[in-house]
Order: sequence, then C-alpha cells, then structure tokens
Amino acid sequence: MMLSKISIIVRVIRSFFPINILFGHLKYNLISLLYWTFLFLIVSESFGRAFGIPILFFSPEYLGEISIWSFSLLGFAIGGFTMAFNTYGYIKLGPRYPFLATVSRPFFKFCINNTLIPIVFILFYFKKMVEFQSAQEFASTGTISTYIIGFIIGFGLFILLSIFYFFPTTTEKGQKIPSEEISDNPIKSVTQSKSSERWYNYFRIENETTYYYIGRNFKIYQSRTTKHLDQAIIENVFAQNRINASIFEIITIIAFIISGQFIDYSAFEFPAAMSVVLLLTILHMIFSALMSWFHRWTYPIIFGSIVLMNYLSLNTPFFNYTNYAYGLHYKNENIRKYSIRDIQRHYLDDKSQQESRKNINIILQNWKYKTGEEKPKLIILTTSGGGSRNALWTFTVLQNCDKILNGKLSNHINLITGASGGIIGAAFYRELLLRKQKGEIKDIESPYYNSLLSKDLLNKLSFSISTKDLFYRFQHFKYNQESYPVDRGYAFEEQLHENTNRIMEHSLGYYESYEKSATIPLMLLTPTIVNDGRRLYISSQSMQFMLETQPKNAEINTSFENIDYQTFFKENHPEKLRFSSALRSSATFPFIMPMVTLPTSPQMQLMDAGIRDNYGTRAALNYLFANEEWIKKNTSGVILLSIRDTKKILKNESYDRISLTDKLSLPFGNMYNNFPRTQDFDQEQIIKIALSQFSIPIHLVTFNLRENQKDKISLSWHLTKQEKKKIKNAINSRQNKSSFKKLVQLLN
Repeated sequence: MMLSKISIIVRVIRSFFPINILFGHLKYNLISLLYWTFLFLIVSESFGRAFGIPILFFSPEYLGEISIWSFSLLGFAIGGFTMAFNTYGYIKLGPRYPFLATVSRPFFKFCINNTLIPIVFILFYFKKMVEFQSAQEFASTGTISTYIIGFIIGFGLFILLSIFYFFPTTTEKGQKIPSEEISDNPIKSVTQSKSSERWYNYFRIENETTYYYIGRNFKIYQSRTTKHLDQAIIENVFAQNRINASIFEIITIIAFIISGQFIDYSAFEFPAAMSVVLLLTILHMIFSALMSWFHRWTYPIIFGSIVLMNYLSLNTPFFNYTNYAYGLHYKNENIRKYSIRDIQRHYLDDKSQQESRKNINIILQNWKYKTGEEKPKLIILTTSGGGSRNALWTFTVLQNCDKILNGKLSNHINLITGASGGIIGAAFYRELLLRKQKGEIKDIESPYYNSLLSKDLLNKLSFSISTKDLFYRFQHFKYNQESYPVDRGYAFEEQLHENTNRIMEHSLGYYESYEKSATIPLMLLTPTIVNDGRRLYISSQSMQFMLETQPKNAEINTSFENIDYQTFFKENHPEKLRFSSALRSSATFPFIMPMVTLPTSPQMQLMDAGIRDNYGTRAALNYLFANEEWIKKNTSGVILLSIRDTKKILKNESYDRISLTDKLSLPFGNMYNNFPRTQDFDQEQIIKIALSQFSIPIHLVTFNLRENQKDKISLSWHLTKQEKKKIKNAINSRQNKSSFKKLVQLLN
C-alpha cells in the first residue's frame, strides 16, 4: 500500500506539466530564476532594506500619491516581466517538450502552465504589501483592497496586450493542428496504478513521457504522442514561435525606450518600483532575443560587445556616458589640464590666495556686524548624508532651533558644510532665509516647506535609469545657452526643482554677493574627486585661503589634498555652474546617481562628499584653522552644530554571531557596513586634536535623527508616511531636547 502511494506521488510529479516546467527552469534556465530570486529577496526585505528598496514595492507613488493607479502601473510592470520570463522560458524549454507542437497556440499553453513562480510571487507580494500598508501607511482594509485590485488590473492588462499579439500569429499556417481534447479522465489516469508496477520504475528513462497539462478552458488534458510527426514539422512550429517571441520582445523594448523620451511630462513619472522591474524586464528580453537568434554564441557576443564598447568609449565619442555640470563650457578651448603638476601650481598661486584671504576677512567682518555682538559665538553647521531622511531632518532641526532662538541661530551661522541629503536640506533652508530677508515670504516655520522637501525624488530618476541611460541619450536641453544630454542627473535636478517650487533655480554665482554681505551663511560643498581621492571645494566664494601654501614641515604636507573650484576653474566661468548641479555633485550616491564630469583633461569625476567626509567635520576644522587668528580676536568661541542622521552609538545595539557564509563575505562587507563608523572614529580623533591645539573654546552640539537600533529609516530619496512621522517626532527625543537647551545657553 505504501509503495502504491509513493508510485502515485511520483507519477503525479513526473507527469504534471507545470511541475515539469519548474524542474526544467532549475536544470536549463537559471538565468530567469536569478531574476525572480532577486525580486523575492526585495519583497522579503532581504535585499535593499537599508536603502528602502522594498518600500518602493510596498508603497509605490505616482503623481505624488499612493493610489490604485500607482499599483496598476506596478502590476503592469510585473506583467511585462512575467511575459519576458515566459518568452525566454519557451525559447529554452519549449523544444524539450515536443508534444506542444500538437496543440493549438503552443506558446499560450506554455504560458498557462508556467505560472507557478509568478503566482507564488504575487501572493507573497500581496501578503507583505498588506502588512506594510497597515502598519506603515495606516491604510484601511478598503484602501488596501483597491490597491490589490489595481495591481491585478495592471498585471492583467499587459497579459491581455501580449495575448492580442500572440493569438493571431501563433497558428501554424499550412498545418492541421490536432485536437487536444482527450476523453480520458486525466486525474484518474494519473492516480491509477497496477499492482505489478514498482515505484522506482518511474525514475527510468522512457522513450516518450506522457504529460498532463492545463489547456483550453483551464481543464487538464493528456499530451498527444509526437512519434507520427515529422521532426521538421515540430522544429518549424517552435521556430515560428521563437521568431514571434523575439519580435514581441523587440517591440516591447522599443516601446519602453520611447516612453523614456517623455520623462519631462508628469504622467510619465512612473513609480520607482516599476522602473526597477522595467530594467529587469529589458535586460531579460534583450538576453532572450539574443539567445533566440544566436543560441550559445550569445555569451561570446555579449563579452565582445562589452570589450568593444569600452574601447570605443576611450577612443571615440561613442558610449561615453558623460554627465555634465550644467552651466560650464566643455569645448576644447575650455578644457583645463588635470595633473599633479597643475595641482601643485594651483597650491602655489599666491595671488589667488591673497585675494581669497582678503575676501574671507570681509565676509567675517560682515558676519560679525550682522550679529550685533562685540564677540559673538561663531557657528559652523555640519550635516551628514542620508538621502531624503537627512534633508528633511536637517531642515526640521534648523526650523525648530531658529524658532526657539527667534532667528538668532541663522544670524550666528557663518558656514554650512556637509554631504549628500543633509546639504540639500540646509541649502533649501538657506534659500528660504534669503527670501524672507528680501520680503518675498513671511516665515519659514510653516509645515508646507517640510512637505515640499519630503516629496519623492526617486521616480523620475529611476525611470530615467531604466529607459534612457541604459541606451543612447537622444534628448538634450539648454542651460545658459549650452546644450546637455538629458539623463538621470538632469532628472534628479528637475525633480528637486519641481518639488521645491524652483526657488533654488539659480547659478552658483547668484549667491556670491549675498554670502559676501553675510546676508546668508557661506556654503561649502566638498565632493570627492574619483580620479585620485582628493576633495574639491565648491563655493560661490574662493576657498583658496584654506589651502596650505607654506607648510611648517614640507615633508608632511605634500599630498595637496584639497582643490579650490573657483581658482582651479577660473578660466571656465565657474560662477555659471547651476547650483543644483553643485548640490548633486556632493550627493552622487554610487550607481543611482551619475558621477559629475568637469571640463578637464583627463576628465575630473566627482562623487558623493560622504566618501571622504560624510559629516563635514574635516572641512569645518580646516576652515577654523585657516581663520584661527581672526576668530580668536573677534569671537567668544565656536559652536560646531552637527546634524546627523544616525547616532554614533545606537540604543540596543548588538552584534550577531558570525556564520560560515559571514566569514566569506565579511572581509568585503566590512568595508561598506563599517564605513560610517570608521569615519566617526577618525573624526573623533581629529576633533580631539583640534580641541587641544585650537586657542579658543569649541563647543559641540549634536542633533541625532536615529537613536535606537530598531528605529530605522531607509537611506533613499523616497519617504513613507511613517518615516516622515518619525522624522517629525525625533526632534522631541530626550537627547535632542538637551541639545536645544545647550544651544540656547551658549548663544544667550
């Protein structure tokens, strides 16, 4: 009896076509399974959780709202990915099941039987999405139901579009398609077992396997034998379907690329999660089309194409995906040489340094006059990277501090520096200060401004990556009479300007006079130069005075670490640089944002300031030491106001045991996972040295967004309602309240 049951189970597993397809993917189509695994890892929050990637799927945003439309678009994208999976699966596995040639619409039958993985994924996704929407977005049961309906509608729409394409083209002309209806009861034939049969017989190789597949009207049918058919007929059926599938893939890819050309229209600002799936779909379809036409030659062709593209990018204008700093000229006559010799000359430019020193003294005097105090406290604001979370957090802290101090904080801030998202939040606050002083706005305490800064910055950026940057960039736009290609860098800047009502739509030089008169604080951006690890000091003022030209010990200071943007590019009209491009150069999170290229030979590439100085401490201390004598004579001390997205030591912080796989990954993961911590260690040491050497008091005041290990907010350009609420409430933590009191005491 036991052997009989085993025999039935083995027979069911072996003969049921959907299960056979699943095993076929495991044996012959691991590429597709890797794509699905990637999506499962995202939805299960095992991949990208720190960067908020799963949230993009659980809470997609379209036109500024989470709605049935946003979920419909995501469902549409998942439908496209499913069809890419079906077409490639049919190309790889279809010929291994010759009986498909005996049924009408073989590709459609294959798709129906190839739904196990998509169905499991969608059900799993619904479970995780419902949990997230209930807990994080506070959505009601009715609202969540509409989201599910929207997703299903979007998914079904793409499947229907695919059916309308394939149905008219998959009937084999000139051939009579045999009927697939079999009168035998398939369930009965599967479960029947002769007593003389042995269960292990079903593992033996047979000449032709009988399958039970889901067919017309979703009924189960038994496969027909193909022994009587000419092999050429079978091959012709699959060949025709492969051609149709390849044409469908090419049409789909072209349609996606064309849609990317309309990115400036709000209707095409699709949810970021849709762009992620879209990118996977395009890559999957390209690979599928290549496999369909070139088979095993696909891998050498891909490798050869990469080598050729790399060669062309170095020796020709082709495939040179350069992202420009908008406003600068890139013509040959404007190209600046970048070499060690040129950097040394830059450091030894005494005339520029003297002019820079004279200029900063004027700024400091104007700042002192503005405070109305004989010896005021000089405040340097440093703000860390952290995407949208620290942009909003920095703005919120400055709002509350200025409110408590009746505007005294902004009067005492002399310099703002930092990295990534934090510097964007500070720049927005500084712009509002300027507009208030010009009488254009009444106050900057309104929650309206917080809502502007917390809007999504990821949708347009992500869609540009998946449809525009992946291929040739056809579109261009003009800024200061110069033409630049439209790419994800442009998409980010445009979205930032749209979100903030374009109030920061200025050139870098626009702020020069306002900073010089101390109407607003100085702002120093410090992006990292990828070529050699140096830092570029970008400001509307020359920061040449911060460079050591005559070190006390020449053997120590020979690396020429910092480069002043205004001096180095003085022949390139540096003041014309678009301010948002300057901000972006300091916030170029790897791969998500493109490196910013400056007009030098070889090209200078800029990346996130956080790579070298995520908290702005190094730049702040360099500024203090460069102005030590003036500060000592004219102030009563310095306040380093630090706004951080994460506390140095979190509450409930713990460490896990190291597993076997951890031992393999930790040597590499350690470099990334402990990167912020090692910067903390280094900068603590630098501050200790500064405190011991600086001749006047330095006070440290710190505001932390995240204080608890469990209280995570994703490092992303997208925030959920729950995350916005956490940022708003963080200002009332015990430690931050203590920092408020300390700041009030120091200034009063």
